[in-house]
Amino acid sequence: MVSRRFCFYSFLASALLLLPTSGRACSVCQCGDPLFSPEGASSQSAGAFNFFLESRFSTKSSGVLPHGDEDEEPDPSAREYSDDRDLNLYASWTPVSKVTLTAAVPFRWIEITEKHSHEVGEVERHRSSNRGFGDMSFYVTTVLWRDLEHSPTTWLELRGMVKAPTGQSTKRIEGEQDPHLQVGTGSWDFGLGLAAGHHFEHFALYASTFYRVNTEGSLDYQYGDVFLANLVATSEALPLVDGLWLRPGVELNFRYAGHDNSDDSVYDSSGGSIGYVTPFFEVPIGPTVDEHVPWLRLAVRMPMGDGGLFGHQHESFVYTAGIGFPF
Repeated sequence: MVSRRFCFYSFLASALLLLPTSGRACSVCQCGDPLFSPEGASSQSAGAFNFFLESRFSTKSSGVLPHGDEDEEPDPSAREYSDDRDLNLYASWTPVSKVTLTAAVPFRWIEITEKHSHEVGEVERHRSSNRGFGDMSFYVTTVLWRDLEHSPTTWLELRGMVKAPTGQSTKRIEGEQDPHLQVGTGSWDFGLGLAAGHHFEHFALYASTFYRVNTEGSLDYQYGDVFLANLVATSEALPLVDGLWLRPGVELNFRYAGHDNSDDSVYDSSGGSIGYVTPFFEVPIGPTVDEHVPWLRLAVRMPMGDGGLFGHQHESFVYTAGIGFPF
């Protein structure tokens, strides 16, 4: 029975991870905490490994980024519709107590459609696409304090991040080099943050903040610096039927980003603030619920209005599906 259940959930996770749907070209602008787990990113025991494979889908529209002729005036009525799908592999290792190292490797599918409206009512559309491995990120997490050495109920963590320019960032597509169509940014980026968690009797609370500095990359383009804040409440695993367990939860996500800069000019339709509500549930794949069983995670990130975004921007729902394997 366990083997059948494991095969079923593995097939379901694979199908969800491979669903063809849409996303966003600017992966550095995503809300959320990539290192969040119900047990805390670094409360696992020394020598533990953890692999998490996640597929993320989202959509966004914005004013068109000027490109091509430098003297060309941007069309104020034109819109850029970005569709991006990311498949991210996170690999975490705790070599010694209180220190966890994580590497994130993304594969990206990008599609951008530009729409220009003319006075006669005609709409001109131009669609471009790209795909490939994006920029790798490396995280180090250190537990500053925790109440128990094993299975802590309260902890505080310090995090650092470095993103390397491993993805292609200067590819010419249909004769043009558009920074929003590149799978990489060509920049070295850095981040620092804090995270804390506390387990109550039947649920847990988790909070994190993170600030990311983005340097100038390829094609004279620089993404704005990003501040992230997250608050997560998750229930204990609840028994359903036939040995099936369900762990529901909800996140509150906030993001503020500065304006992007292109060719030393501010890209008006970039940056700003936005909040999300993200309900999710996790399904442990096994007859028991403990830190050694794989789990399936599904979430929908829902924007709470985008009036705080600069310029012409509209962000839609973000869908994520992932499966984790602890060792």
